[in-house]
This record gives sequence, C-alpha cells and structure tokens, in this order.
Amino acid sequence: MNKLSHKDKVLMIVRTFIVLFVILLMAYFTIKSIPLISKLANEESRIEFKNEISRMGFKGVLIVLGLQILQIVVAVIPGQPMEIVSGMLYGTWGGIALCLVGIFIGTALVFFLVRRIGTDIMLLFFSNKKIDEIKNMKLFKNPAKFEILMFIMFVIPLLPKDIFIYLGGISPVRPKRFLAIATFARIPGLFLTVYAGNKLSEGSFLITAIFVGVFLIIGLIGYRWGNFQREKMEKEEEEEEEKNEKVNI
Repeated sequence: MNKLSHKDKVLMIVRTFIVLFVILLMAYFTIKSIPLISKLANEESRIEFKNEISRMGFKGVLIVLGLQILQIVVAVIPGQPMEIVSGMLYGTWGGIALCLVGIFIGTALVFFLVRRIGTDIMLLFFSNKKIDEIKNMKLFKNPAKFEILMFIMFVIPLLPKDIFIYLGGISPVRPKRFLAIATFARIPGLFLTVYAGNKLSEGSFLITAIFVGVFLIIGLIGYRWGNFQREKMEKEEEEEEEKNEKVNI
C-alpha cells in the first residue's frame, strides 16, 4: 500500500475541512429556512418578509452577492439553494441579475487565479485523476469544440460545472469567451430555480414544486444527453486526429 505524501495529507485535511464547512453551512441555512418557509403560507407573514428585505437595503444585496461568489469559488457548495434564495429575496428578474453578477465575478476570480497559480489550487476540490481525465481529452486542446462542450455543460441544469470553471484557466479558450459562456449559458437553469424561489416567497408552494420537478427532469435528461454529446465529440476528435496522422504518413 502506497503511503501518502505530506502534500497529499495536507490536501486531505483541507478537503475534509471544506466538506465539513459546507455541510455545517447547508445545515444552518436549512434549519433557518424551514420556519420561514412555513410562515410564507400566511399573507401577513409574506408582507412582513418583504418589509424585512426592504429594511436590509443594499446590505442585503451585498450579502447575497458575496454568498453567490463564495458558491462559485468553493466548488463543493451547490448553487441551486443560493439561486432559490435570490428569487425569494429579490424576485425573478432581480434574483437572476444578482446571480449573474455573482457568477461572473466568482468565475473571473477562479479563472485568473488558476491562470496565475496553476492547477495546484484545483487539488483543494478535485482529485488529480479527475483533472487529468479532462485535461487529456482531445476536445480540451481544440478551442472551438471545447467551447461547444462548455456551453452544453453550463446550459443544462445539474451537469457538473465546477471543474470546468477551474479548468478554464488552463484551457485554450480566450478569457472573454470563457467568461461569457460560463455566465450567460446558465440563464435557462437560473430562470427555473430563481422563479421557483420567487413563487416560494409568494406562498405558491405547488408552483414551486412543479418548477423544481421540471428542473430535476430537465437536469436528468440533460445529464444523459450531455454525456452522450461529450463522448460523441471526443470520438469525432479522435477519428479526425487519426485521419490527419494517416495523411501525414
């Protein structure tokens, strides 16, 4: 059995700490949100909730924005709860706008951090095996096809996006194009979750449940389709490379 190096031990401790932090954070917000959601069935409670948000003013916007940025930077934090909260607090369009700003800032921070530091920072959230698996993809070296793959991954709900945000910093995709795709391709999925959050704040629990269900169905179908497209594109890239090698011979 191979012994872990000092670096691997440190990474294991840090990863464990991050996972525990996320679990505690999610547990805290869940405990705090359950009584609030139950109160939203009452009209007076909904009015008080809206008044409370108004009293928070710009401070509330900054808190939500900061949490959205944190969700992008700390790859293991799920994004959907934050999107629902944004919808609850600031409505559909305000919530979407706030999420997009946070996503853009968080993605830019990660992108340029990886460009400066390299893949070492990625080891806090992803294994070497996972990083190498994507880095060694034929598509990763083809900017045009990698952009298409990125768009598929970001536009479909529930597909794993976190590692692509970090890999963007070492990808051949230009910064402006990467940031545009990683931010705006999320809008369809954002609309579903933020709108569900808005309806939740209005006490429309049935509509919220329907939208969450639609989100999950689209995500599950998209997950299978996205993987199929990725494998198809990878196969096409390999076949094209083999043809080029034969021509050169």
